[in-house]
Amino acid sequence: MAAKAVRSMGCKSICTSGLVCSLLLLFVSAALAQENPLAGIEPLRDIQPMDCADLGDDFVFSLYSLSCYQCPEDLVISEDRLRCVCPASSVTSYNAEGTLSCSSCAIQGEVVSEDGRSCIWCGPKPEISGSANSVSGSGGQSDPASGERRSDEASEAAVQQRRMAAIQIASVQEGSERCVCPVGHVLTDYNSSGVFDSFYGKHCLMCPFNSYVDNSDPYTCIRCPDPLMHRDATSGRCVCADGYVEDSVQIASTIQVDEASVGQRVCLELTRVREVAFSVPQYGKQTYFDVLDAGGARTEEREVDRSEPHMLFFLEAAVRCRGGRRTESCHALANLCTLNLFDMSSPACSVLSSYTRGQVVDNVHDYQGWHLRYPWLWYEDTPRNVLLDTGLNRPVALSGPNSFINMTLSVYSLDGTLVGMRPLTTQLLLCKGDDRELQRYRRFGSNVRVECDVDVLAIMRDFSEPHFYELWIVDSHDSDGNILETPTLYPVPVMIINYRDDGDTPNRVLKDSNLELGVGSKGELAMDQVVLHRRFFLYDNIGGRIVADSANTQTGPDGQRIRPDLEVVRWAKAMQLRIALQSNQGDTPVDESLRMYPPQLIIEYEQMVGSTVPTREVEGGSEEEKLRYQKVSFRSTYTRDSTFYWYITMVLFVVLAVLIVVQFFVKAAVHNQTSSLKPLEIGIDLLGCIGNFFFVFLLGMSGYWFIFFKLQTSVKVLILTQDPHKDYIVLVSITVVCKVLQVALLVYKQCTVRIFFIDWEKEKEGRNLDLEDGNNENQDSKDKPGHPNVSVWRSILIANEWCEMQGERHTDVDFTLMFLLLFLAGLNYQNLATAQPDERNLEDGPPSMHMRFFVISMWYFTVVVMQLGWRLFSYRFQSDPLDQFVDLCQLSNISTWILDRDFHGFYIHGRSVHPHTDVNMFQMQTNLKDESDAKRPNRGLTQKPMADLQGYTDLVFEVYITDAIKKEYSSQFKKMLPHGGVPSHQNDQKAAEAVSKAHHTINEFLMNDVIDTISSANVQIPTFAHNVLGVPPGRVPPEQPVLLRDNKNLFARVLFYGIEGDLIILDLLVFIVWDLIFVDVFIAALLTYVLAHGLMELRCKFGTSNVARKTLVDERFLI
Repeated sequence: MAAKAVRSMGCKSICTSGLVCSLLLLFVSAALAQENPLAGIEPLRDIQPMDCADLGDDFVFSLYSLSCYQCPEDLVISEDRLRCVCPASSVTSYNAEGTLSCSSCAIQGEVVSEDGRSCIWCGPKPEISGSANSVSGSGGQSDPASGERRSDEASEAAVQQRRMAAIQIASVQEGSERCVCPVGHVLTDYNSSGVFDSFYGKHCLMCPFNSYVDNSDPYTCIRCPDPLMHRDATSGRCVCADGYVEDSVQIASTIQVDEASVGQRVCLELTRVREVAFSVPQYGKQTYFDVLDAGGARTEEREVDRSEPHMLFFLEAAVRCRGGRRTESCHALANLCTLNLFDMSSPACSVLSSYTRGQVVDNVHDYQGWHLRYPWLWYEDTPRNVLLDTGLNRPVALSGPNSFINMTLSVYSLDGTLVGMRPLTTQLLLCKGDDRELQRYRRFGSNVRVECDVDVLAIMRDFSEPHFYELWIVDSHDSDGNILETPTLYPVPVMIINYRDDGDTPNRVLKDSNLELGVGSKGELAMDQVVLHRRFFLYDNIGGRIVADSANTQTGPDGQRIRPDLEVVRWAKAMQLRIALQSNQGDTPVDESLRMYPPQLIIEYEQMVGSTVPTREVEGGSEEEKLRYQKVSFRSTYTRDSTFYWYITMVLFVVLAVLIVVQFFVKAAVHNQTSSLKPLEIGIDLLGCIGNFFFVFLLGMSGYWFIFFKLQTSVKVLILTQDPHKDYIVLVSITVVCKVLQVALLVYKQCTVRIFFIDWEKEKEGRNLDLEDGNNENQDSKDKPGHPNVSVWRSILIANEWCEMQGERHTDVDFTLMFLLLFLAGLNYQNLATAQPDERNLEDGPPSMHMRFFVISMWYFTVVVMQLGWRLFSYRFQSDPLDQFVDLCQLSNISTWILDRDFHGFYIHGRSVHPHTDVNMFQMQTNLKDESDAKRPNRGLTQKPMADLQGYTDLVFEVYITDAIKKEYSSQFKKMLPHGGVPSHQNDQKAAEAVSKAHHTINEFLMNDVIDTISSANVQIPTFAHNVLGVPPGRVPPEQPVLLRDNKNLFARVLFYGIEGDLIILDLLVFIVWDLIFVDVFIAALLTYVLAHGLMELRCKFGTSNVARKTLVDERFLI
C-alpha cells in the first residue's frame, strides 16, 4: 500500500509554493484512497501467489490479505511478486503511520543507493558553481575550453587518488609467514589490471565500505548483512549508520552472550528500539504451563530464559512491524505469539496487540480482527457470532465433488516468510501411514479417529523447524447456490485447550471431546466463554531451546558446535476437526440444512521437560517407553442439530416406561391368581420387563442410526458427536444387569422346582428284591409293605434323561458364535458400523458403537434364526426332544409331576396301556405291535380317540391343584423325609431304607390320591387369554383340580428350552458389552462362550442335585 508522498528533501526543491504542496498532498490522499481495496468486503479467493500473474502483469499477491491486487501506476512489482515496491529509480521511505512513499532520484540526475533510502551520484559529483568556471582572469571573460579542461583534470585526479588509496602493498606478519593487510583490505595476487603480479607480489585491495574481510579467508570480502551498515575504519566490523543500532549488538550487550547467537544482524532505528516496552530478559523468555516432568509429575509453570526464537526474531519483528511496514516481521511476531499460545502477558502478543488496537482502517475482507497490514490472530467478534455464522455457502453431499471437504493452509516459516498456500491433505496429522487412509476424514460424514505413538526424541532432534498454519475452507458457491468461477476461502476458527487468559483457562471445557458447543446448557455456556484464534502449529522444538553461545555449546568430533538440547518440547497431543450442518430456515430458495457452519479446529498441546525424554534404547512396556513414545490423536466429527431426535427418543422412552409398568402389573396379577406373590416371582417379572423392553428400545434406536445414516441418499442424518453416548452406556448397562439378574433368578427357580417321577409299574409275582441282604433272607413282599417288587431302573432312566435336558437348548452357542465371527470378522461386516455414510465401504475405521449394536444384533439374529429354522424343520420331520421325553415316559410307564408354583404345575402322563413295561425286548416289541393294531386302549389320561381330541394332546397337561392336594403333598414329603430329601452318597442301610419307603409312599399318594382324582376332573382346552397372558381358568386354588391340555410342551419352562429367548438375548447382550469394552469381536466371543457354558454347567449341577432331592433318586445314579 504505497502512498505517493514526496520525501522532505524533494519537497524543498519541488514545492516552491504552498499551493503546489497542497495540490501534491491532495494527489497523495487520492492515491492512498485508491490503494485500500484490501480493507473492503471483497471475499477471499482461493488462489495461489503465482495465479495473480493471470490477472495482469501489474497484479501481485498481498501477504496482508492473502489475495491479489493491482499495483498503482507509480509502483512496480517485486521480484517475488509478493508486494508493490518503488521503481528502481526511486527511494523508499515510511511515514509515522507506516505508509510507503517513493521519491524519484532521476529528477536530479541521481541513482538509488544500495539500501534504497537515498539518492546518490554515479561518480564524482560535478561542480556547478558558475562563477569559478564562467569568468576569465582579470578581464572577466569566460574561457569554456580551459574551464572544461580544469574540471576533467580535477575529476581524473580525484579518481586516481581513490584508486591509490584502495591498493596498498601487503606486509609480512611478525612471527609468521602470512601476509597481512591494513584494516578493511583483502589480499590479492593480481594488480589493478587484473594480471598476476609476481614482481611486486601480493597487494592489499580495499573492500567496499559496505563489506568486511572474512576472518577465515583473508582473500574474501563479505557484504554487511544490512544495507544500512558500513565498515568501521578502526575495527573493520560492520556497524550501523548514525541513528540506527544493530539488533544483535543491542541484545548481546544487555545479557552478555555471543552476538552471532542472537538477533538478525539488522539495523533498527534507535528511537524505535527505545519504544519497545520490554527488556531483553523479558521478551527473551518462553513460559510453559502444566509441563510433564520426570516420573509423570506435572510442573505448573516452567520458564525458559533466552529462548532461541525470541532472542533471534523479537526485537527486529517488534520494530519493523510497527505501522505494518514489513509484512514478514509482523508474521514473525505473530509466530512468536503463537508459540506462547496467545498468552497476552507474553511480550510478542502484547506488542502485536498494541499495534492492531491502534488501527482505524476497515477490517480486511470484512472479518473483525483482521486489520490491514497485520496478521490475523484474534477474533474480535463474539464466539457465538463466529461459530454460528451462515456465510459459508458450499453444500454437502454423500457423493460427487461436494462429498469432500476441501481446505487450504496458509503456511509460514518461523521468520514470517510465506511458504505458500497449500491444499490440506495430511498436514494436521503427526501420525504417518497410507495417505489415502489418513485423508478419509475429508469425506463428508466420516467420523475418523487416528491414533499413534509419536517419538518425542525424534521431535526434538529430527523434526525440522516448525511451520505455522492458518486454516481455510474452500467455498465454491454463492449465497444463491450458484457455482463461483473462482472459489473463495472462509476462515476456520481455532480453539486451543491450553490457552490461558490471566491464569484462567476458558477453553478447558473443550477437553471433553464430546461437548457440542451450543447444545444443552453446558454447550450454551461453553459457546459464550471459549476464545477463538487463527494460527497454530503442530509441534514446537525450538521455543524451549536456549540460544547457542560459547557458554552452553560443545564442539563435536567434526569441529561443529553441538546445539544444546531442548529444555521443553511441545506437540499437538489431540486435534479435532468439527463440522456441523445448519438448520433449514424454510424461507429461502436453498436448503440450508445442506450447508455448514464454520468448521472448528480444537487442539490440545502437551509439553514435556526435554531432559525427561529417554535418549537411549528403551524396552517395550517400560515406563521409559511410555515417556518417550507419547500418544497423539486426530479426530474428525460431523454432526448436526439432534434436538428432534432427542425429543422423539424421550417420547418413545416414556411410552416404553408405561409399557413396562403395564406388563409388570399384568404379570403380577396373573401370578397372584396362581400363587401368593413372592419376591422371587416379582424380581423375575420386573427384571424381565425392564431388560426386554430396554433391549428392544436399544435395538430400535441403533437401527435408526444404521438405516437412516448408512442408507441415506442425501444428507439428512449425522451420527452423534459423543460415541458412545453416555445415555447409551447407561441403557446398555441397565439392560445387561437386568437380564443377567433375571436369568440368574430363572435358573435358581428351575433348580428349586418340585418334581417327582410316578412309577405306574405293577408289582410282579415272586420274591421281593428289596429284601435280599447278606443273610440271604427271602420274604414275600406282603411281609414288608413299602418295598414293592418293581425295578428302579426305569425311574433312573427317566431321571437321567431329565437331567440331560436341563442344560439343552434349541440353539447351539458354539455354532452361533462361530458363524457370528465369520460374518463380523471373516467377511468384515463389522465395518458396516464404521462412522462413515457409505454402506459399501468395508474398510477399517473407528466404529460407531451405536450402529455396532445394531450390526452385531443383526448378524447374531441371522445366525439364530437360521438355527431355529433348521430346528423347526427337523422337529417337523424327526422329533422334538420334548416329545421324545414324553414318549419315553410312556414306554417306561412313568409319569412326571412338576410344581413350579404353589397351585400350578405340569403333568406328563406316562401311564402305559400295557400291563407291564419292565419286560424283555421281545415283549416290548409285542406290546408296541398290539398298540399299533389297536388291541390296546388309546394312550393318554382320558384315553379318548384322536378324533375326539381335535388335535389336542392327552399326554401333557398344565395343572392347577387344590389347596388340599398341595398341603397333603407337602405334608407327605416332610413326614417321610423331615430333612428335606435324599442324602448325598448315602451308605447307611437305615437311611436307604427310609428313602425307599418314602419314595414308595409318595408314589402311592400321587397315584391314588392325586392322579386318580384329577383324571376324573375337568380337563379343559386353554383359552385365548390363557395362551396370551397366562390367565388361569377360574379361581385359584380351585375347588377341583383343573387340567389344561398342553400342546406347546409348556413344562419346558422349568428347563433351558423354556427360557431360550431370554438366553439368546443374554448371550447377545454379554457379547455387546464385552465388545463395547474391548472393541474386539474375538475377545467378546471368547468371554461370551465362557459365560454361556459356565451357566449351563451351573444349571446342570444344581438341577441334578434338585432332582436327586425331590425325586428321591440317589445322585450317584444321575450321570
